[in-house]
Amino acid sequence: MEANSSFDETYELLFPLIYRFVSIRVPKTDVEDVTAEIIVKVWRGLPNMKKKNAIKSWALTIASHQIADYYRLNKRNPVMTLEDTPKPLPQEIDQSESWATLLSVGEALAKLSPQQVNVIQLRLIEGFSAGEAAEILGTTQQAVDSLLYRAKKGFRKIYQGNLDRGGRVR
Repeated sequence: MEANSSFDETYELLFPLIYRFVSIRVPKTDVEDVTAEIIVKVWRGLPNMKKKNAIKSWALTIASHQIADYYRLNKRNPVMTLEDTPKPLPQEIDQSESWATLLSVGEALAKLSPQQVNVIQLRLIEGFSAGEAAEILGTTQQAVDSLLYRAKKGFRKIYQGNLDRGGRVR
């Protein structure tokens, strides 16, 4: 992406990534506003950006800082409620098992630390390498690998505990 790119080009490129990143960290009512603020900051910073080919990881770094600022200003703890959990698209087939799975996953993610949710999203959902995730999170690649291992282990324990308590639809 060029430093003189239009706002529309920047928006089209980054909106889906930033929106997903913000939507599991910020209450549903503020997701669009926070996402828009991030994209504006990225667009304004494009002329000063050194690595033009790393715009997505740079944008997610800005997003992480903006989300921290959001919580500092609003004095709220980052929590993903069940109402904020993305809902599957309605289909004609029975979705009860999909809903149960989605709710169990949402509950398990809500019990992980924000850092663990960050690393799961960056590595497993968005597909960033450990090095890219480390750059976004401001840490080392080894720390990202370790955090991902602990996050997956914690998620598995929480998720299986939910299933053992009847969280699975049969």
